[in-house]
Amino acid sequence: MREAVLESTGFVVREAPEPVLNEGDVLVEVRYCGICGSDLHTYGDRIPGRYGHEYAGDIAAMGPGVRGWEVGDRVAAESLLGCGSCEWCLRGQPGLCRDFYTFWAQSTTGFATYARVKASQLHKLPQGMSYEEGALVEPAAVALHALRLSGIAVGDTVAVLGLGAIGQLVARLAALSGAGAIYATEATPSRIELATGIADEVIDVTAADPVARITEVTGGRGADVVFECAGAVTSSQQSLDLARRGGTIVIAGVCMHQVEMIVSTIALKELTLKGSMCLSADDFATALSLIASKRLDVMPLVSDIVPLDRVSEGFDRALRGEGCKILVRP
Repeated sequence: MREAVLESTGFVVREAPEPVLNEGDVLVEVRYCGICGSDLHTYGDRIPGRYGHEYAGDIAAMGPGVRGWEVGDRVAAESLLGCGSCEWCLRGQPGLCRDFYTFWAQSTTGFATYARVKASQLHKLPQGMSYEEGALVEPAAVALHALRLSGIAVGDTVAVLGLGAIGQLVARLAALSGAGAIYATEATPSRIELATGIADEVIDVTAADPVARITEVTGGRGADVVFECAGAVTSSQQSLDLARRGGTIVIAGVCMHQVEMIVSTIALKELTLKGSMCLSADDFATALSLIASKRLDVMPLVSDIVPLDRVSEGFDRALRGEGCKILVRP
């Protein structure tokens, strides 16, 4: 099989042995794997790690003890696996598992001909659902997890800061959840266009002050719920100003830099500040159902599909903020 491995110059595609299947393992022949925005933080510094966790494909082989599946089944795979026995796993929060990163490092890449995954992480793709759509179930589940943590209510005014794949999905899910108004911020023209018709207004941050504009259109009140999806210092700071008194801020982006803020603002405005990490099995199943029923249309988010040999090109484009969701076709 072939797999893409990150080296100092970028990804190198090499021949590799097929993963060995242990108890409960399944071998998936990968059809499409998405480039995740969270991968870009380490890719830019060429830090080795597990890349490629948004994938869909076909079951090619099954290890000992696997029941209920057949070779040839079309599947999508959850991206995370906890220990199954710690406090957080037992609560249904495997993304908070104390050994999460250990299991993450042991997982195989989806940027390869085959990926090894536990059967318990698989979800069957319904008839009529494409592999491309299957590869977007994972990011849709991440966005849905953020929505559920926010406690969004019908009629709420929502602000979405950053319109990468997660921000686009958050905006679409907020609309499905009955948001009264959705205001979004973004700098990339193609992403602004992609959200037009989904958000009530998309503010181009290169041309206008998003805090001033959203404050204006909400009559000085601010947003009930603010989703920080850019993973940037500026938008993280803006979230405090954009949330109404008693509002909620959900940090769904990954900002790797220190952010200066006046902490008393949280107390004086009685804000609720939440972090959103990964997803749950229920989030994944619900996201899959929404996509399969076409209530959540994810295909407009796919801006490019590249072969495995061009995975570095895809990452470089994503790092520059070009397009929205780039898929790799092994």
